[in-house]
Amino acid sequence: MRNYAARLNRCSVVTRRTWQRFTFDPGIDESPIWSPDGSHIVWTSYREGAGNLYRKAASGAGPEEALLRSAFRKRAVDWSADGRFILYRETDPQTNADLWVAPLEGDRTPRPWLNTRFNEPVGMFSPDGKWIAYQSTESGNAEIFLQAFTPRAPASGVKWQLSTNGGALPQWRRDGRELYYLSNKLMAVEITLGAEVKYATPKELFAISDIKGANIGVGYTRTGDGQRFLFVTSAEETSLTPFTVVLNWMAELKK
Repeated sequence: MRNYAARLNRCSVVTRRTWQRFTFDPGIDESPIWSPDGSHIVWTSYREGAGNLYRKAASGAGPEEALLRSAFRKRAVDWSADGRFILYRETDPQTNADLWVAPLEGDRTPRPWLNTRFNEPVGMFSPDGKWIAYQSTESGNAEIFLQAFTPRAPASGVKWQLSTNGGALPQWRRDGRELYYLSNKLMAVEITLGAEVKYATPKELFAISDIKGANIGVGYTRTGDGQRFLFVTSAEETSLTPFTVVLNWMAELKK
């Protein structure tokens, strides 16, 4: 995990084309996520033993704020588009990985959103903030499910299973009409949200193996329009067959 901490401790400042350190505590810091407007960063820090959530202005100015403290390890997994809620994973030995919601205004008391005996390590707010697509092992294997999100209320239990043969790391297209996930391949599901949820059979976009970081939610990302994807993978996966370029070959033929 230290490699992720190092990446947080040395954040890139693009406008200056330089590297600027972001956190200064000697404890391990990892798993940063941006606020929707890009003004803040939330991350997990082990400076107090358990993994707690901290927040700081992305500019680096001002102090760090201890956002959430508890006895259990936490990791922020998503931030609602309106900036009002953070969805985070809390790992309890009794109930495994659960999904909690932290309100950022008004009564900021965190509450469990999905707290079962199964593993629910990752969830993503829909772009309109009314739904959460999440990963769960309730069927025996990791699959992608969908439930409505109501502020300050736990998951209702009314759900739809979107994946068909295993699924991990859901991510939405910016317009909310397509959802992506991993299942040895990158899959896409066309979806219509509303009073009636409609979704198509998942389709394969392309195959990619040996994706790194999938277990902690950093296996890939995408552009908002779903046209480009960035994967964390091994050097062997991205290596190309070598080829030779011969220059001035016409002169060689004349010899």
